[in-house]
Amino acid sequence: MFSGTKEKANNRLRRKWLTYFLIIISFLWLLIFGLQPPLWSQDLLSRLALAQDFVSRRISSFDRTGGNRDYLVIEPGETAVLAEIKGPAAIHHIWVTIAAEPFYGRKLILRMYWDGEKNPSVEAPIGDFFGVGHGLLRNFSSLPVNCSSEGRAKNCYWYMPFQKAALITVTNEGAERVRAFYYYIDYRQLRSLPAETFYFHAQYRQEMPCIPNQNYLILEAKGRGHYVGCNLSVLQRSMGWWGEGDDMIYVDGEPFPSLHGTGSEDYFSDAWGMREDENPFYGCPLQEDDFLEGAKATVYRFHLPDPIPFKKSIKVTIEHGHGNDRSDFFSSVAYWYQQEPHQKFPPLMAVNERLPFALATPPQFIFPRWEATAAEDRVVFEDKEAGLKLVATKASQARTSYYNQTGERYPVILTEAARPGTKVEISFPVDVTDRYNIDFYLLKGPMMGNFRAAPITETKEAESGQLGSTAFSGYSAEKELGILSLEDRRLAAGQNCFLLEVEGKEAAAEGMEIGFVGLSLSPSFRKFVREWNILGPFDAPDLESLQKPYPPETEVNLEKKYPGKGGTTISWVRVKAEESGYVRLEEILQPNEQAVAYGLAYVFSPEPMASTILLGSDDAVRVWLNDVLVHSKAVYRGAAADEDKISVELQPGWNKLLVKVLQGAGGWGFFLRFADPDNKLQYSLKTESQSKAFF
Repeated sequence: MFSGTKEKANNRLRRKWLTYFLIIISFLWLLIFGLQPPLWSQDLLSRLALAQDFVSRRISSFDRTGGNRDYLVIEPGETAVLAEIKGPAAIHHIWVTIAAEPFYGRKLILRMYWDGEKNPSVEAPIGDFFGVGHGLLRNFSSLPVNCSSEGRAKNCYWYMPFQKAALITVTNEGAERVRAFYYYIDYRQLRSLPAETFYFHAQYRQEMPCIPNQNYLILEAKGRGHYVGCNLSVLQRSMGWWGEGDDMIYVDGEPFPSLHGTGSEDYFSDAWGMREDENPFYGCPLQEDDFLEGAKATVYRFHLPDPIPFKKSIKVTIEHGHGNDRSDFFSSVAYWYQQEPHQKFPPLMAVNERLPFALATPPQFIFPRWEATAAEDRVVFEDKEAGLKLVATKASQARTSYYNQTGERYPVILTEAARPGTKVEISFPVDVTDRYNIDFYLLKGPMMGNFRAAPITETKEAESGQLGSTAFSGYSAEKELGILSLEDRRLAAGQNCFLLEVEGKEAAAEGMEIGFVGLSLSPSFRKFVREWNILGPFDAPDLESLQKPYPPETEVNLEKKYPGKGGTTISWVRVKAEESGYVRLEEILQPNEQAVAYGLAYVFSPEPMASTILLGSDDAVRVWLNDVLVHSKAVYRGAAADEDKISVELQPGWNKLLVKVLQGAGGWGFFLRFADPDNKLQYSLKTESQSKAFF
């Protein structure tokens, strides 16, 4: 009796554990293949051996004319349609790479519309959608989103099904044209969709600053669906660890969150703070580890194995600091699936409000890398590589909240206990004697005073009267950057010194400090050679062709014809450069790959003159002045004005100028001008005295 009872008990126990085992297996099966359509449909390794019941399709930016311009150009304010697709179908991969102005990741808006809806189901700055905030570029790798090529190649693998139609657009809200927008949109044409197919959604939000005593809102959605994750970007407005905020997720209108976390880094699956890392479901592409004002972070958490379902609504929030006691700038993108219709998104903030501390400086900007040396009566800051030097009585170095296109924060040198008469001496090198605009980048704020700038003579005294009362008011209720511009100044090659001297302060200011950030030096006027005689293309299969002599190097006959590349007959043509000074050869000459062309012009000097040729080319280049080779550079590059500097001696009268430009692939052209601070030179296509000169 006892033995039988024990056996029955054991059988019941075995059946009980078997039941538990089957429940667990069923749950895991549903979790992976039932509740999570993205994983089921992503062709993961376990599904590759099964027959695929769909047809692969792609829409891309390939050149419809058969050429190699496989990209879109998007003007400011323009909306480009990337794809219009008929369903039933599902997008399973999107790739983009973009050439555009700095911080384009926050300036280009990606939108997706399903089944003819008026309001987008996806609306986010393109950089944030692909996982990195602040308008910056960073590499990282997760399961649904990847960025490589220093953040320039952006990929997403979110599964995006639709029944009737898909419309995908990009709007350029920047100030400049998008020079090149390359993309792939890979999708599968399907026979049908399951009856309860949820649609993909993504929404950008921001609070700058976060609202006091209130959780930051990542997502608020109504309907039926499941939340699958987010990325969060933080820009600190005070020092210290930005996290410690608990995540709180409210499902179906519950008064208290059924999912309550223990801290920001805990929700993003890390611990004891955040550090840069990448994993399939969580990670951190960006974290500046000084945790001072201006430090930035971007973190992500994807609920792919653990989606959070909702039947009526969901509200995903997180504290900013413990108890919402910080005023950091938060921005985010939430990703979720739901049945349509969805709740209309609030309007996006303007570009400047999305990028309050992004500051793109010009290429000539000197970003100081200071080394400090203390003396008894002064402190000296030097950037030896840039040749920049700053001398002050008392000063210290800090970092601002402003950051450049690489994400690096601008440094600032701050005086201490400044008063009227306090001076800061700044010296910087100039390569070429010319006329320049000088922009001093200066920190404004409650502690900043008023001061003026003047050049320093060899006796270290300010040149009286040259700048008059030109001054800079440093006061601002909030910290911000200002620019003091000195226009059209003749600067000699070598070190040039300027003095910033405190004059006083605004009534509301709490101090008279000077905050020096950096400076930009640019030519005040570039008088390019605008009119050229052009001959080409000649065949040039490699860079060695730069040394091969073609007819213009031995004779110049503007009436003669020559055999050119591809069996063509070529002759000299008159060409005018663009307003920028650029001679765009690929639009003038055909064929325009692996080719050489020549430009011929004449420059008139009223007297013997030492000058500098300032040149930029795409690609390799040679220059002759009066039939003497003065420059040769075998290089594969894009053209930038004034990139090469060539010291030359001009003869009185007309001087013959010959330029040879070799092209590999892509762009082809050049800029050329002479440094001419006193405006003495004239340019012409011919040497005859009656020739018209072009300025």
